[in-house]
Amino acid sequence: MQSAFKASSPAVPAKKIVGSNDITLPIALTAPGSQFAHRPHPVQPTGFSGIDLQKPIETNKWWGTLPVPGAQTGNVFAFPYTLWWGNANPCGMNIQHVEASQIVFDTANTPPEYYLNPLGIISWNMGASEFGTNMKMTMDTPTQFTINVNMSPSAGAGSIKMPLIEGMAFITGIYSGLTPLFQTVGHAVLSFQASNLTSSTTKYKVSLNDGTTWLIYVFSSSGSSYSLSQSGSNIVGNGKFNGYVQIAKIPIGDTGTSEASYDAHAGTYVTSMTLFGSTEGSTGTYGYNFGIDGKSSSSSSVLHFALPHHQASFNATTQSTATGIYLQSTTMGKMRAYTALQWTMTETLPTNILFLPSASNTFSASTITALNNAVKSDISFDVSVATTQNTSQYYAGKAMAKYAEIALVCSDILKNPTLTATALTNLKAAFNVFAKNQQNVPLCYDSTWKGLISTAGLPNPPSSPDGNSGFDFGNTWYNDHHFHYGYFVYAAALLGHMDPTWLTAANVDYVNSLVRDVANPSPQDPYFPVFRSFDWFVGHSWSKGLFFSGDGKDEESSSEDYNFSYGLKLWGLVTNNVSVQGCGDLMLAIQRRY
Repeated sequence: MQSAFKASSPAVPAKKIVGSNDITLPIALTAPGSQFAHRPHPVQPTGFSGIDLQKPIETNKWWGTLPVPGAQTGNVFAFPYTLWWGNANPCGMNIQHVEASQIVFDTANTPPEYYLNPLGIISWNMGASEFGTNMKMTMDTPTQFTINVNMSPSAGAGSIKMPLIEGMAFITGIYSGLTPLFQTVGHAVLSFQASNLTSSTTKYKVSLNDGTTWLIYVFSSSGSSYSLSQSGSNIVGNGKFNGYVQIAKIPIGDTGTSEASYDAHAGTYVTSMTLFGSTEGSTGTYGYNFGIDGKSSSSSSVLHFALPHHQASFNATTQSTATGIYLQSTTMGKMRAYTALQWTMTETLPTNILFLPSASNTFSASTITALNNAVKSDISFDVSVATTQNTSQYYAGKAMAKYAEIALVCSDILKNPTLTATALTNLKAAFNVFAKNQQNVPLCYDSTWKGLISTAGLPNPPSSPDGNSGFDFGNTWYNDHHFHYGYFVYAAALLGHMDPTWLTAANVDYVNSLVRDVANPSPQDPYFPVFRSFDWFVGHSWSKGLFFSGDGKDEESSSEDYNFSYGLKLWGLVTNNVSVQGCGDLMLAIQRRY
């Protein structure tokens, strides 16, 4: 079955980008090859409508639970704040921030055996009196960094729009015809102080009995001030409100500098983050342009939190915009707030990492003899059987990559043309089955979320209602694609390196389709989301796909994350695509910081 989106899209000519070091250029703009049947996914996204359902939807992002049925109330980790939607008791968006003192870390064992970060602490719930005991939520404009959450009463008019962004300094709620209600659960309000910043802006400083202090800024669109009042653990507005509210936490132990910085930048909030990046020689540059809105939408800066690896790689201009506001992140150390409309970071690229270790040309004669003996045995490994005997894309990819390395030893270390020819013949035969999508359990193009998935977990027959999310490590549910497809990309790069004639248009298109599924760099590509796996804010990839997880997405395997980036770099090298090569190099450089 073809998606309505594909059927209505005009034909786009193939576009292979070469010669540019911009890492965000599209790899291709055409549909995946005809070998991939189009199938709908058994999990339909919830909360989106219109154009958002026609476009590719991110599946492995920090906000990834929000559109998954049954998982919408899961935690989203925006760093430094953790948020989760509650549709009952209390209704609205729950807000949590965890201090380092609340984190439990195993200090008795090396390596540590556990790390516990508390969940479910509701410092504040941002909602409305009209929500009562039930309300609804929708989303719009999802990107790799941002998503808008819209909350409204189950019946009646009015809404709260919340632009959620990784690193946001203010949690912003844009109210339309609802009465603001802020509830703290399990805490008591110790002090509630109001001050007018302008005729239409009021600030409230609220201290809780857990030792935390929060700022609530109210910006009225009417031109006159709007007031909140305290009633026990609730803070409620004096009627229906049009305008927006921002909440921020003052760091514990702060001497007053943070509040002044918050005051200076309150009223402006981030609406978009756009990635840019390029490479030149051994230097990689990347960063974000921030789109903003609010009372100071013409401002030259916005307050935003940076993770430690950002802080370490900022260029001088961005470094100069640092403030004294620090807040703990859940897993990555202290974040620091910066004021700018653009962040720029530089990294030293691992350009010296190629197909073999640099010391591979210094092997002794005895080592070469040992390698020869080993290869003569290993080359008889039946890679075709190993890659097709079961239903696992993951295990097939690992076997393919292992045999590709055997071939590489024959070609580049032993320089034995006879052994190399045998290895390449076997490897090409095995790879050809997958390039034609004729393996026992083929891939298909998911016309719902937009991506290449294993048919192992799909309903069989297609008309049955449910699939099996656990097959092949959850590949059908978008789990671990950077691991699974990374092995194929790596093996293909080695094949192209050893025999450039293998790089036919069909083979390149097949591998590019795998790359686009995991790491499509451009929103111009209508068939895949942008960087499904790699998170250019946190600096590594996320697994979990469409799966619910109370503690969020996870990395699962850092080594296999690196392997995809490495394979991407090598694939760019053999296909003469400096944009792809630079992207892999830059991802490796960022991952090296962890």
